[in-house]
Amino acid sequence: MERVSAQQLAEWAAEARERWSVPGLAVGLLQDREIVSVGDGVLELGRPDRVSRDTIFRIASITKPFTATLAMTLAQEGLLALDKPPPGAPIEATVRQLLSHQGGLASEWPEPLDDVGDDDEALLRLTEGRPARLPIGAGELFSYCNAGFWFVAAAIARGLGMTFEEALRTRVLEPLGLRSTGFEADFPARGHNQVEKGGAEHAPAEERYPRVRRSGGGLFSSIGDLLRFAEHHLGGPGPLTAEAVSEMQRPVSAGPGFRYGLGWFLWETPSGPAVGHPGSVLGYESLLRFVPSKRLAVAALSNSSRGYAAIRDVIRNLGLAELERPEGALADLTEFEGRYQGQGIELEFVAEDGHLRVGLTEVDPFSGETSVYPSVRARPIGAREFEIVEGEWRGDRFDFPRPGFVCMGYLATRIE
Repeated sequence: MERVSAQQLAEWAAEARERWSVPGLAVGLLQDREIVSVGDGVLELGRPDRVSRDTIFRIASITKPFTATLAMTLAQEGLLALDKPPPGAPIEATVRQLLSHQGGLASEWPEPLDDVGDDDEALLRLTEGRPARLPIGAGELFSYCNAGFWFVAAAIARGLGMTFEEALRTRVLEPLGLRSTGFEADFPARGHNQVEKGGAEHAPAEERYPRVRRSGGGLFSSIGDLLRFAEHHLGGPGPLTAEAVSEMQRPVSAGPGFRYGLGWFLWETPSGPAVGHPGSVLGYESLLRFVPSKRLAVAALSNSSRGYAAIRDVIRNLGLAELERPEGALADLTEFEGRYQGQGIELEFVAEDGHLRVGLTEVDPFSGETSVYPSVRARPIGAREFEIVEGEWRGDRFDFPRPGFVCMGYLATRIE
């Protein structure tokens, strides 16, 4: 890939932000061991403060590879067994299965987290309880799962005799010099949700994030810190051995359009095999992606619930989007029609002119509010795999891994 200037990156970021009406966007590129980063837009609608390359955002689920990195520091010291269940957890799934979203668990806890508390023992108390189960066993199918990371974080805290936050700070953040990364932040960008799903109007999002969720999505960070974290996983110095870095990037499970290692998504791009993680929570959307063979990394942070649409435009310009798949022609799409239900989601598929029309209703795990998204069309790209072709979800993929099941990140089963 040709070297990208700060001016070019700034133009791409501004175009993408304006196209998708995102309040603020920061993007950075690590290339030839040098960082180029830019910011565009505002920290919060109605305020004049501008996003800069140093602005701190919630990074949401990019927290997961940080948690997996922490787990690997214990594994390489013989303090945590990857192929056994987390010590003290009432589940059968192994640490490796939990870190690769194939633990057979639903993503969220079966009861509200409001009454769990925010004290140092809250995570330990929570993970002594029974999580919600999927209708499959551990190791069978990929289904994105926040709760699995909570169990791993609790095992780390028990094993080290300190809080998860202290363990992450002393064993990962400080050794890498990540001074802008933590579970609290001074003057971060404010998250914004769309007033209507699929719409351009935004309003500030709620800010409460329960402490027990932190290992799956609670970190704040900056573009510079994320690229320094990526540099370690590209072979730079840090707390992990080269063998541990490689093991995290080895495929363990697979979903629609990707494979998954330990805390990392694995994609195919025009620039080569890529590693990374997206994030979405409380009106923030983000992405960290790197190509080990090119020692190239990109980080993008937004303060919008549709920010990933803008981020996808930028990474497409960089040649780092997922490889395009040719359209496949399926003789009969009625096999996939029907309503499917998972924890907090309901999906409806209708065959329409060689495509599937997709309807989604979702329950927000924070507010408990139900949202109905505008329906979109998806084209077949494989025998049981589809890609959304319109709207802000354009490029997202889903599949039907076995009869009666659909995976759109989360697993759902046919109900009619």
